[in-house]
Amino acid sequence: MTNPNKPQQPSYAELQAENQRLQRINAALIERVESGSTLSAAPYAAFEHAVALAEQVRDRTDALSQALNELKRTNHALTQEIQERRQIETRLTEAKADAERANLSKTKFLAAVSHDLLQPLNAARLFAGALADQSLPLQTANLVQSLGRSLQDVETLLGTLVDISKLDAGAVIADISEVNLQPLLSNLADEYQQIASADGLYFKAVPSTAWVQTDPALLLRVLRNLLSNAVRYTSSGGRILLGVRRLKAKGGGQPQVAIEVWDQGAGIPEAELGAIFGEFKRLAHASSNAEKGLGLGLAIVDKISKILDHPIQVRSTPGKGSVFSVTLPQLTTQPQAPMAGDANQSAVPSSLIGLRLWVIDNDREICRAMQALLTGWGCQVRTAPSLNALAEQCDWHKEAVDIVILDYHLDDDLTGSDLARRILAERSQAPQVLMITANHSQELREQIRQEGHSLLHKPVKPLKLRTTLVHLQQQSGTGD
Repeated sequence: MTNPNKPQQPSYAELQAENQRLQRINAALIERVESGSTLSAAPYAAFEHAVALAEQVRDRTDALSQALNELKRTNHALTQEIQERRQIETRLTEAKADAERANLSKTKFLAAVSHDLLQPLNAARLFAGALADQSLPLQTANLVQSLGRSLQDVETLLGTLVDISKLDAGAVIADISEVNLQPLLSNLADEYQQIASADGLYFKAVPSTAWVQTDPALLLRVLRNLLSNAVRYTSSGGRILLGVRRLKAKGGGQPQVAIEVWDQGAGIPEAELGAIFGEFKRLAHASSNAEKGLGLGLAIVDKISKILDHPIQVRSTPGKGSVFSVTLPQLTTQPQAPMAGDANQSAVPSSLIGLRLWVIDNDREICRAMQALLTGWGCQVRTAPSLNALAEQCDWHKEAVDIVILDYHLDDDLTGSDLARRILAERSQAPQVLMITANHSQELREQIRQEGHSLLHKPVKPLKLRTTLVHLQQQSGTGD
């Protein structure tokens, strides 16, 4: 950096020009002295003048040499600095690449570990669900309920670690589409009505007719995290509200809606509002019945909201509660009429008695658990680890079946999609297909959707499975 107080040194070109000018003057004077043309008038004065000019030439020459040396030193220093910067940039680039490889490796490791852990966890959740449906003594029923909560805590922690890893690795990509909010809110209401009731909380979801532009799966993840936080930080007897508020368009722009989650928890001090979306940040004052977490829920909300470009706002009053809102673009016209099955969930039959099901899963414990759970609901169930094993039990080409439940990852490099295509191609009457997997990738979700199948992720929640089967039952027109 140039020091403004330091006198500016002449440039190399300026010094050279000055030196050449003085040399020409000096040469002319010396020539005149030698020729005697000036001696007749004042030879001594002319000689003194020539000597003075020679001194000036020598001084300028010395200054020129010093400037050249200084320029060489400066050039050498600049060259060294450039080389050092290039080395630093190279090391930073290599360090960034190493970090990205390590992050990707961590993501793959967590995905592989989670898949292996989710298999037995899935079976355990299904067995616990089957037990919970039995008529048990009060003490035993309480133990089963505690078991279910513990398994749910494990599932939540494991899923959270996988989610934050994928988000950090940039492996989550939004699939924006036109979405009717009512079915989405209705599913959340069914899910959290029971969760809130079990914790002694009052839960209400306000219906909405709005259509929005969003990724429904990612939006659901955001809202589930916000609702789970509301349950966690609201003490028994408190109220939780899920609703949608239409926002006025600003400056002729696209109208928006805000999906809001209200709670009556302890509230968040203003000084902590800026830090609540940080990783591993847990607020105090969680309710006594709240499950333990990693403090990653709001960090996931923040990361997903940025992927979706759906801003998150929060306002809170200590001692009274908090309001979290997600703002997203609203469609001014409905692109299509809502499906009949989404309009009135209360009209969907709740009984599954007599529903004919096949379950194909290469994990025999999961087959046993599904058999126990589904049989307890009154379904007629066949379970098998493969299609060949199912063929030993029945003529699968002809036997009547309403819904086929398939694990996506099977033995011999087969997938549930492979089996679904074969079953549907070789039967005159096509059953509904429900795919179950521990793979949460957007690519697989889109593939299953394009194939026309339903999808559930492991570990399967019994209530979610029951709701899905009822919905598929209605779509196929079987049962009452």
